[in-house]
Amino acid sequence: MKTNKQHNALNEKQPNQSRLYLGDVYHKRFQPFEHDFKYSVFSLLIDLDERKTLKKQYKWLSYNSFNLTSFYDKDHGARDGSDVKKWVIDHAQKFNIDIKDGKIFALCFPRILGYTFNPLTIYYCYSAENKLVAILYEVKNTFGDQHGYLCPINSDHDLASHKKDKIFHVSPFIQMEAKYLFSVREPDQKLNFKIDERVNGKPFLLATWSGKDIGLTSKNLLSCFFKIPFLTFKIMIAIHWQAFHLWRKGATFYKWKKPPKDDVS
Repeated sequence: MKTNKQHNALNEKQPNQSRLYLGDVYHKRFQPFEHDFKYSVFSLLIDLDERKTLKKQYKWLSYNSFNLTSFYDKDHGARDGSDVKKWVIDHAQKFNIDIKDGKIFALCFPRILGYTFNPLTIYYCYSAENKLVAILYEVKNTFGDQHGYLCPINSDHDLASHKKDKIFHVSPFIQMEAKYLFSVREPDQKLNFKIDERVNGKPFLLATWSGKDIGLTSKNLLSCFFKIPFLTFKIMIAIHWQAFHLWRKGATFYKWKKPPKDDVS
């Protein structure tokens, strides 16, 4: 188990490491009316090479087994229990991105007492030279579907921005004819991520995911659980609660669309 002092020392010497972020998720809708909400969350940034040693390092965090918090392969990637890192590498290779000898970090919400729902998992993909070369945005909806948007990193700028056509149905209250602008910084002591979703070139939805690295320790995992108890249960409840408010305000309902044939585009 790492102490806070050890964690701070690692922060100075090793920029890439597993982390625990405490922060917020914020959404603001602009059309055809304004509607916003903000929830406190805690998030894991997991070095996928460390998965099998999580329980040895952190009392309250396990890999593929029940605990207060857990990371399961079957919650991500192919979602069949197969190795999620291999899944990311294989899809990157299809787009001529070589990350087989580099690190991959997954930013997500953990399972809490065996339950989770991740609207978005972000994979930060590094080359063998420890350079961030791609990001995979893995999007899920409440219908059980999933699709990934793979984006190469072609610059050394601190902030990466990616434009993508929306091809995966997420919310029944947002049409498919939309475009995403993903803006993300390389994860360090602060987490900064933003989605600017536009319809007909106009702002439709702004979503941010932010946080501060408080140190991935057993003590801090336990503290986060009691500070934000039953996090993932609340996420699912909040999604439906906010959907109810949108329906009540008269938002247009759009029927479910079949996911793209390819699970990553």
